[in-house]
Amino acid sequence: MELKVMKDLIKKNIVDFPELVLNNYYKLGLNETDAVIIIKLNYLLKSNEAYISTKKLAETLSISPQTTSKRLNSLIERGFIKLKLIKNGNGKQSETFNLDLLIERILKSDYEEKEVDKIEKNKTLEGKLVKLFEEEFKKPLSVLDIQTITKWLNEDKYTFDLIKDALFEAIRSRKLNIRYVDGILLKNEKNEVPKKYKKTTNIKDLKKIWE
Repeated sequence: MELKVMKDLIKKNIVDFPELVLNNYYKLGLNETDAVIIIKLNYLLKSNEAYISTKKLAETLSISPQTTSKRLNSLIERGFIKLKLIKNGNGKQSETFNLDLLIERILKSDYEEKEVDKIEKNKTLEGKLVKLFEEEFKKPLSVLDIQTITKWLNEDKYTFDLIKDALFEAIRSRKLNIRYVDGILLKNEKNEVPKKYKKTTNIKDLKKIWE
């Protein structure tokens, strides 16, 4: 998800910002105090207060102004809070802040976590398939065979069931090799397109009957 989209969802209260922070702060190396400070800062932004007053912020926390200042500086240095100078109508500069960097890091962390989950899931499927093929072929698979199975899962996006069905079709034909299974998968994939078009045609024909 893009930063702009996430910010818009937060602004419209579709995504709850405090919940987003509380569900992700520990993944980013933040502690509970950091999380509460960030949530408080978001409340300031929602109230159109883009300037951080350490003294005012500390009054809403259970830590001293000195500790609050240290925590804020740490969050800025670690790239969770972005400070910038803007010119007002009088030409004077004033300091503002935003939490874009934090949101970006949460999005990145979420994406990386999903990618790891996907890889781990595919590894599990890969292991099951390798075991199944070796049992049915009654011999260990070669490195090339295993790479082909990995390709089926990661690049071709074949499901476990599709591969398993193709394997059993090959066994029925007494063709115990990966290349033959690959050919079955390709043939089945090509046959799917005409079927889809045929379904569309049938639906149109049915509509004609009722018209």
